[in-house]
Amino acid sequence: MSEAVRASARLLGLALGVGAAGALVLGVGFGLAQEEGVLRWIAYMLSILGALTLAFACFAGAPASARQHLARRPQKTDDEPALPAAAKGKPFVSEIVVLVTAGLLLIAAGTGLELVL
Repeated sequence: MSEAVRASARLLGLALGVGAAGALVLGVGFGLAQEEGVLRWIAYMLSILGALTLAFACFAGAPASARQHLARRPQKTDDEPALPAAAKGKPFVSEIVVLVTAGLLLIAAGTGLELVL
């Protein structure tokens, strides 16, 4: 497994872990506060946090303006030769794709748990 695949899998695991842990904490808190089924609230929170993850992925993926793009572009100096694009480390998949996948998986887990109940 290449380093890029491991990094993408690590990011996906991190996003799913944070989402599931947040859903568990919020679901237990709201379930006990409302004196209702805790599992139902965990399912609600999984769906909500999945939707928030999707929204974050959409807003994080907005393209930068031309001015910002030019400011971020690395400047070539005379001392260092410019590396071709293929030589630079490219991620296996972009972070946006990983976040969208994590959001969809959290929503699917919440919906599945809700249907079981």
